[in-house]
Amino acid sequence: MKTWLFALQQQLSRQIRENKLPHALLFSGVDGAGQEDIAHWLINVLLCQDLKQDLPQNIPPETEENLSQVSPVSQVSPVSKVSPVSKVSEETTNVQPFIFQPCGYCKTCKLFANGSYPDHLTIVNDKNTIGVDAIRKLSQFFEKTAHIGIAKTALVNHADTMTVSAANALLKTLEEPTSQSFIMLTTHSSDVLLPTIISRCQKFEIRPPVGKKLLAEYKKQGNDAFVNLSHLSELTDEATAVAFTAFRDKVKDYLCAHQHRAEILTLLVERHDGFRWLEKILVNLMRNQWGWPTAGHENQQASVINKQQLWQVYNLVQAANIKLKTLVQVNRQFLSEKLLADISLVVEQKNQ
Repeated sequence: MKTWLFALQQQLSRQIRENKLPHALLFSGVDGAGQEDIAHWLINVLLCQDLKQDLPQNIPPETEENLSQVSPVSQVSPVSKVSPVSKVSEETTNVQPFIFQPCGYCKTCKLFANGSYPDHLTIVNDKNTIGVDAIRKLSQFFEKTAHIGIAKTALVNHADTMTVSAANALLKTLEEPTSQSFIMLTTHSSDVLLPTIISRCQKFEIRPPVGKKLLAEYKKQGNDAFVNLSHLSELTDEATAVAFTAFRDKVKDYLCAHQHRAEILTLLVERHDGFRWLEKILVNLMRNQWGWPTAGHENQQASVINKQQLWQVYNLVQAANIKLKTLVQVNRQFLSEKLLADISLVVEQKNQ
């Protein structure tokens, strides 16, 4: 489990202990922040028949400080009202803030690990979207009583990919929860979810560390104060880092002399990270124009266009990114071609 999830695990453990865990939970954050990890852990905890209580190991100082601010647990009580757990080891009484952990060897843990536990349902994307039939299956799942334990759980990964019909169908289940049922939603684009769905869930925004703290998490060296989890692919894979550097240089040449249009277009269309890379490059150029230090010698051509033009280009990229997130059948080729044409119009203004 990622160390920045320890505090959230502790909070959810406390809610389980106090029988205050909500019926629906939404875990949101950038791609790779750990939404699915925390949801999987929570479901396993709710279903485990021999729950354990542990202190997380190797806690970073800042996380340990946050955990220590929570009132210590003075007594361990059963959590059978929210899960099939009937007892917790007495050795964990009178401990500091804790994290529940599934035992891993009881019947439910083994079935869950094998993906065959009958009282849990995971909704799987079909053709990059979650359709209404899948959500109706979820509603029918909760109408039946549990086969083995007390709690029934469901996981909807990438909830932002639900169709409008599926999202509306989910609302009824969220509004009329059955007893001992828990729904976990994960997303890295909560802004495209229906506000009515968000309002019926307890939302947990996962915020991984940035800068040197994130680099230390992955045992990497560097002094970029703005590096974040979305940059992990180019930080941890040499081939990706080389590709990003080459793309960065081509983008600078495009802004400066209108060169490499074909190569840039190909990368935007064919590479998943293309639009994010373009946004990152523009942000670093703007930071340099305002005198902010950045890694990678971004300041070599920071004055290719003026601040106003660079801001216009950035807004064009942001608008294209929003379309990529919100339109189910967006034409990436056309979107990329139009973006580069619009950028050209902005860049040409400097010569007028």
